[in-house]
Parts: sequence; C-alpha cells; structure tokens
Amino acid sequence: MKTGTRRPLPLGSIAILAILLVVMLLPIAWMLLSAGKPDAEINSIPPTFLPRAFSLDNFRQLFTQFNFGVLTINSLIVSLFVVALSVLLGGAAAYGFSRYRFPGSTLLLNAILVTRMVTPVSLILPLYLMMDGLNLSNSLFAVTAGITTLNLPFAVWLLKPFFDELPREVEEAALLDGLGPVGVWWRIATPLAAPGLITVALFSFVAAWTDLLIPMTMSTRPEGWTLPAGIMQMQTGFKIYWGALMAGGLYLTLPTFMIALFAQKYLTRGVRGSV
Repeated sequence: MKTGTRRPLPLGSIAILAILLVVMLLPIAWMLLSAGKPDAEINSIPPTFLPRAFSLDNFRQLFTQFNFGVLTINSLIVSLFVVALSVLLGGAAAYGFSRYRFPGSTLLLNAILVTRMVTPVSLILPLYLMMDGLNLSNSLFAVTAGITTLNLPFAVWLLKPFFDELPREVEEAALLDGLGPVGVWWRIATPLAAPGLITVALFSFVAAWTDLLIPMTMSTRPEGWTLPAGIMQMQTGFKIYWGALMAGGLYLTLPTFMIALFAQKYLTRGVRGSV
C-alpha cells in the first residue's frame, strides 16, 4: 500500500456528513426564502417553503423603516476600529510577553487568559459604569471600547505563539544596527507574524460585526447602535416583522459568510499556529 494515499470515505460517513450539512444549511435556506416573502405568507398555515412570488420589499424596508443605512455605517466604523485596536494593542502585548520576562509576567499572562474565560455578561455592568462615569455612554466610542476590551485577551493569546516561533537572530541583528525595541517589533516582527495578525483581524471583525450585547448595553439611542442592535427593533411588544427580520439576518450574515469563504486559509493557518 502506498504511503500518503487517501482512502475513500465509507458510505456511512458520507451519509452522516450529508445529513449534518443539510441540518446546518436548512436554517440559512429558510431565512433566504423567507426574506422574499410578505409577512402574510410567512405566517400562513400550512407554511410554504418556496415563496409564491419572490420580492425585495423586505430588503427595501430595512433602509426605509429600520434605518439600516446608518446602522451599516456604524457597524463598519466599530468593526474597523476594533480590528485596528485588537491588532495593534494585542500584537504589542503578545510581542512583549514573548520577548521580555519581568516579575509577574506569567501571572499577568494567565490573568489575561482568565478574563477570556469569564462570561462577557459579568463584565458588561462594570464597563457600562466606566463609560457612563466618563460621559461616553450612548456613543460608538463606548461600543468600540467594550468590544475591544472583551476581544483583546483572545488576540494576545492567539498572537503570542506566532512571535514565539520567530527567529530571534533577525531581531538581534536589527538591534545591533541601531533599531530600537519598538522599531524591531513594528518593522521586523510584525511583518513576519502577518498570518497571525490577519487571523486576529478577521476574527475581530466578525466579533464586532455580530456583537449584540455591547451595543444594546452601551447605548439606549439608535445613533449608538450597530446592525445586531438594529435588528432587535423589529421585535416589538405588538408585532414581529418576520420578513424584515429574515432579510436583516441575511444582510448581517453575508459579510461573515464571505470572510469564511474567501479567508478560510488564513483562519485555519492562524488557529494551527496558535496551538
């Protein structure tokens, strides 16, 4: 038997994988098809799987009634700033833990890991009180700061193994040439750890784009909301706008789906490198 050859999957395994694939894709297909139905057809009994006449009215309603234009801009602003802060601050902290030893460094690194293990709900109230005390609540700054705070432990722990594996000889040569520690981190170590930084950027974007808890807590006004918080306004005490809710869910999911589809190699490479 030749080494390195792949054995075909048994039919039982293929059947199980096919069933799991259908189970995972069925809700997405239902959301896609429901987004093209009026509410009357969505609520009809018996329900219809395919729309009688596919319509884009629900998608128009997102922008005419639920202000999705402003919410999209807010989500982009928050997500891009979270990405930038997670990459810069997480990269600097991970490089510091990787290259320098100081009293309490191991304890501090473990403490960062513990904060990642703590449920975010328990940290929401302290974060809100801090932002409210600084008169920064109901702003995109508060939302960005909250998501970044919860995301930084993940960034540090994901990036540290990348910096651990970098050859130190190149950095030592740069130091001998007169480059300072910050310059070595920015000009030497950061480009070499690019796969890890890209992975952190992608995960940070997805985390900020889909986060609901922080925007709903930090802001009680629509000007501080992002898309997930805006979708919540479709569920009122009197009515649920099912068609717009399905269209909004599809609209929110599309960027993360594109990231998973086209950046899969960076995500898998980054996760492998952190193990």
